Amino acid sequence: MNSRKRFLGLISSISLIVVCLATAQSSKAQTVQARAVRPVSVVGDLIDITKANDENDHTRANAGTPNYAGSSLTLDVGGEHNIIGVIQDHGPWATQYPGSYKVEVAESSGGPWMKTFEGPGQRGVSKALFEAVRGRFIRVTATDKGGGANDWSIAELKAIIDPGATPKRIPQRDREPGIPPEPANAVAMRDLALALDKNPNTRATTGRPDYAGATFIFDLGGEYELSRVVQVHGQWPDDYPVEYRIDVSKDRNESRFREVWRGAGEPQRSVAQFAPVFTRFVRLTALRSRDRTHWWSIAELRTNRDQDPVERDEDDQLVGRQIRNITAQGISNAAAVGDSNNTTRATTNTVNYAGSWIMADLGGSYTVSRVVQIHEPDERDFPGRYRVEVSDDGRRWQPVWQGQGERGRSVASFNPVRARFVRMTAIANRDLQHWWSIHKLKVRG
Repeated sequence: MNSRKRFLGLISSISLIVVCLATAQSSKAQTVQARAVRPVSVVGDLIDITKANDENDHTRANAGTPNYAGSSLTLDVGGEHNIIGVIQDHGPWATQYPGSYKVEVAESSGGPWMKTFEGPGQRGVSKALFEAVRGRFIRVTATDKGGGANDWSIAELKAIIDPGATPKRIPQRDREPGIPPEPANAVAMRDLALALDKNPNTRATTGRPDYAGATFIFDLGGEYELSRVVQVHGQWPDDYPVEYRIDVSKDRNESRFREVWRGAGEPQRSVAQFAPVFTRFVRLTALRSRDRTHWWSIAELRTNRDQDPVERDEDDQLVGRQIRNITAQGISNAAAVGDSNNTTRATTNTVNYAGSWIMADLGGSYTVSRVVQIHEPDERDFPGRYRVEVSDDGRRWQPVWQGQGERGRSVASFNPVRARFVRMTAIANRDLQHWWSIHKLKVRG
């Protein structure tokens, strides 16, 4: 039985527990809407941590040691929700549950964290339920090893949210000792106009390596749908922020900005891709400096609104990986994505292409972190939604990315993973007019 079916089966039992929990909450609490959701991402101390979020209950993340007390993992549910619990499905490793563990919730990955649960793990499935807390991140920490178990294993993780509940808010005083507040805006990004002049030989820069807290706002000139922000570092490929955040707002009022993305920068080019939002003002903030040597520099700042989100020649060099073989289903002329003829393309020849897929064989195991589809000159033939999966043998697949296609070129960036095969599958048509067409496929490793 796959993980989705297992968790659907759990919802009925969860609802009974939630009803009991409701009596301890205020009379305004609404628990009938409670549901389990898959996190956007999971990070932490366990080995193969992504396998706890791959929708396959026959793979696992595990501590790899019986001395796992203190190990932790963090779920990102992708936005603020009324969080009422977390589920660890231990899968075939039913006895490898934590002896005891605690659960904490935060609005930001930097805290402050509010403890919401502490208790023993359970054979098969460990469920922690608590009163609703408004937050985005859930941290699970093992506080004691299990009785007789020599490991802590998790096949699948789910958060439980309740849109109808009346949540608690996390007060500032609950910040843990030693966890610093969000960085102050101590350093300015200089010459910001040079990041918008379409000249890759100029740059905006902090001019110093201790730039944690540096921030800047740019104006799109009107309200537009935004889903991607690209920093091209150009001649300064190592001047990327080690961690940064993106906030958006329809006006410049500081109190109205809300976070839509946070993560790590990358050499050469840093890409932030998120669910589409309508906004005018976009704010980038460096959360951590990289080292004592490198500044934060941006040669070109682009968004999905630009017809040319990144310099094509530069991007093709950065993300090029020789593809040895191409196979596909529901897509004709698939080999065209790997040839040197820019006038040919692979295409579905139909607007009803959901379920079609294309697979690239890299010829060996490589570290893969980005897949780029170049749709131009058929720039509007991008997939409505698609999924990227990787495999070592072409039989067992691990999902690494899921989201919307984009005009001109669709970019999927994810945590580096070793793989030989890369497969893209359309999971939703775009509309009733456009096919799915790919002129070139690039895999970065």
